[in-house]
Amino acid sequence: MATLREGRLTLFRPSPALVEFMGSKRRRILVRAANRIGKTRHAAAKLAKVMLETPNGRFRAVGVTYVQSISVVSRYLHEFLPPSAIEESCRYSLENGWTHQLIRLKNGATCEIRSQDQSAIAHAGSDLDGVWIDEIPPPDIYLESVKRVISRRGWVWVTMTPIGRPVAWYRTLVEEAGSPWIQYVVEFSHASCPWYTQAQVDAWLAEAASAAWAYRQTVFGDWEGETLDRVFTGFDNDCVVTDDDLPSEAFKLGIGIDHGEGIGRQVALFALWTDSTLYVIDEVVNTTQTTPEQDAKAIIDTLGAWGWTLTDVARIVGDINSAGKMGAGLKVNEVLADALSTQSKLRARTVTISAPSKGKGSVLMGERTINAAFMRGTLRVSTRCPKLLFALKNYSEGDEDLKHYIDALRYIAQPVLEIWTLTNPQPSRLRVR
Repeated sequence: MATLREGRLTLFRPSPALVEFMGSKRRRILVRAANRIGKTRHAAAKLAKVMLETPNGRFRAVGVTYVQSISVVSRYLHEFLPPSAIEESCRYSLENGWTHQLIRLKNGATCEIRSQDQSAIAHAGSDLDGVWIDEIPPPDIYLESVKRVISRRGWVWVTMTPIGRPVAWYRTLVEEAGSPWIQYVVEFSHASCPWYTQAQVDAWLAEAASAAWAYRQTVFGDWEGETLDRVFTGFDNDCVVTDDDLPSEAFKLGIGIDHGEGIGRQVALFALWTDSTLYVIDEVVNTTQTTPEQDAKAIIDTLGAWGWTLTDVARIVGDINSAGKMGAGLKVNEVLADALSTQSKLRARTVTISAPSKGKGSVLMGERTINAAFMRGTLRVSTRCPKLLFALKNYSEGDEDLKHYIDALRYIAQPVLEIWTLTNPQPSRLRVR
């Protein structure tokens, strides 16, 4: 058995989808993978190899919980580190993990074992050459981990299947322009996991399908799943388009607006439609408390980025809130319309913002109309609308945080989807910014 352990690292054969990860020297790496891929085992094998090749190197492995750090992270490292390379005083047991949760090799390399259920202070103190974090950590532990590798210009790896954990902050960090992070995204398939038979793969896919709200994460490693009781069950990735999918002519243009008092609650959605399909192509969402003048400028600037002006817009539909933002005796639509007219240098009250249908049952009917359009393929949403896309995947009845995006969509989309023909001016062509 000892002989087998001596050579277990050299016998390890990675997933074809993770060969590049195993050899990568990048300093910030995310492995975002489906369940059953063996991402934790791959990272443990990679870390064991780095420790063996780095005399006096200082490393850390961070599990999700104390128990997982012993039963999974420590166990895999024990599996891959040859006994002949480990200091004799460094002991391991299945029940307790490593002595003092510290691995010591004869070449001077060390690896601390930590867990995310420890306080952030437990993750401070050391200068390290590398930190491996299994599953996305809380932001404070992530920050402490990054600080540990600064002075030694070290690396950070994160291996994760993003189920049941807040990911928005980390996704922004990884995918923002200029990010140092590289991602390896791996789906569950026979090609990615050749150690499973096709029958085993098919059985697992069938099992994963029973939890439809997490299917995309479980099988494809997607950042987000779907709320279990979400309203728009007809919405999926086939409903998402890019600029290349948009029509270049013979379309009408409209804007749906839901007014709000708080940050992220003033939502404007820009839509264009042909005789057969409606596309939501852009969104403007306030990130600070805004005035109607600031909201108007954001709308005009977005139109300008596409090469349009307000005179190209066939219809603007906005909620019927009173002007709580400002303007006694006025409605927000009126105040915003005046601001749009003024900033576009149009004659006062040239811009009209219509009110949506607010009859009994209109909300439910509108949501059903939108969901049916997704299922029929007559409604598409651009990748330029990340907040709306998130809302469509997760909105359930009573969700006030996401309702503003859905209402803005309903205001502009419902009458079009109900085959209400508009005869207002239309842009002559699409000019993508």
